[in-house]
Amino acid sequence: MIRAPLWFIGLLVVAAIIVGVYAYFTTPLPFGLSAVIRTPATGSTVPIASQPNATPTGRATAGQPLVLGSASVVVQGVQRNQDLTTADRGGPPGAFTVVDLQLQNTGSEPLTPMPTDFRLVDDQGRTYAVDLDATRSENAYGHRRDVFDASVPPGGVFSTFVAFQTTADANAFALRVRLGYGELDLPR
Repeated sequence: MIRAPLWFIGLLVVAAIIVGVYAYFTTPLPFGLSAVIRTPATGSTVPIASQPNATPTGRATAGQPLVLGSASVVVQGVQRNQDLTTADRGGPPGAFTVVDLQLQNTGSEPLTPMPTDFRLVDDQGRTYAVDLDATRSENAYGHRRDVFDASVPPGGVFSTFVAFQTTADANAFALRVRLGYGELDLPR
C-alpha cells in the first residue's frame, strides 16, 4: 500500500481548520446551522436607514412600508378577480388577485426574492401561493420586470406585480412576506 506523506496529512488538517474558521465568520452557515450557531457576522453590521412611517411590529397597512431588516415592501395597489386572458395579456385562465409591490433594498447586498417568500392569506385562513405564469404575464403586460427573474440591488427600488389565483368567496386578504416576516393588510 502507498501511504500519504506526513506533511500532506498535516497540510490537509491545516486546510480544514482554515475552512472551518472561514465558515464560522461568514453567514449564513450551510444546512440551517446559522439558526443554531450564532456567529460574529450573524448580527447586522450595516446601519439600516430609517423609513418614514415605518412599522417595526411586522404589520403594516397598504401604502405604508413594511420593514423587514434591510428590505421594505410597500403595496401600491391591489386588483381582485382579474382575468389575465383578456386584452392580449397572455395569462392563464382563472380569477387572480394581482398585488402591485414596491421593494426597496437598503442593505449592502442584493436582495433576491423567491416565490415562496410571498403568501396571500384570506379572511378564512386559506393560504395562496404565487402563480408564476400569471406573475410573468402581468409583468410583461405592465412593462415591468419580474422580481423572480432579477434581484434588487443595494440601495435600489424595484416595482413589480405578484399574482395569486384566489377564490371568489374571499373578502379580505393579508400579504405575508418572508424576507424576514411580516403582513400587509390589503384594502377592501
